Amino acid sequence: MIILILLALSLSNCTQDTMLNNASSLSQSYQQKCLTFIPRESENYSALTSIVCGEKLSDQNLKQNLVKTSLIHIFIISGSHLLLLDELFAVLRIPFFVRFLILSFYSLIVGWQPPAVRALSALGLRGLFKSRGWKFPPDLMTMIAGCFTLALFPAWWNSPSLLMSWCASLALAWTSLLKIRNVFHRLLFNQCAVFIFMCAPLWGLSSLHPLALLYNLLLGPVVSYILLPLGFASVIIPSVVAAFDFVMTGFAQILKWASEPVPMVSAKQISISTLWFWIFAWHIFFHFFRLRLRQGKDAAWSGC
Repeated sequence: MIILILLALSLSNCTQDTMLNNASSLSQSYQQKCLTFIPRESENYSALTSIVCGEKLSDQNLKQNLVKTSLIHIFIISGSHLLLLDELFAVLRIPFFVRFLILSFYSLIVGWQPPAVRALSALGLRGLFKSRGWKFPPDLMTMIAGCFTLALFPAWWNSPSLLMSWCASLALAWTSLLKIRNVFHRLLFNQCAVFIFMCAPLWGLSSLHPLALLYNLLLGPVVSYILLPLGFASVIIPSVVAAFDFVMTGFAQILKWASEPVPMVSAKQISISTLWFWIFAWHIFFHFFRLRLRQGKDAAWSGC
């Protein structure tokens, strides 16, 4: 019922366009202010502005290598940025309400982009449901957050970045459904799931080479757990810029070497309508697969 209501709201044409225009206009001014805090002396200024402020990546060589290695989706501003920041704030024992306000402000700073807003919606709804004692499986939570985002901003039905963020979040729900506990197996399975789920949204945008699995497994954590924290630290402590440049330069060199065996393949992108069918087909599969798992448990229990 909740999902049907959200879907109905997302198809309405009230004042959402005005709200989106106002939010986008406000975010542009905040994003420009964010750029003024980025140290100009950085040797990797383009990468630093992209990671911290969500600015478009102007370094074409770096961008091409990220596309060839299928790492572009974790380098640019995405939902993973907000999740990592939320985890950090949680470790620091910052109250949820304060964390949500900070992340809302950061979403404005990075351009109020659909992936960030979807992740922000997911965090907010998860906190709300937790306070009420409601529990939803991760895949259903992904759907609720995505539909809520579309209810607020229906224009994002045509947003490829929202589709990619939604698809990546859905892929990461697999390990929870299968209850994989081993950390290495969980990480490996997550990367395989992301590769499979993202092959449709990235068709025509990335190489989709099998080596991308290895690159995401080995190089993905460098972006998430080293470059991103160093980027934020560089804004607060200018002396950290040297450390960021050192790691970023090394990362760019490895990326260049890793991208050499991967050919650039030009293909026609899949239509938005087909990608929405792709996502909701996976949601339906999740639903029936979960029912199948429950039936298996019920059968095993009755056999005892």
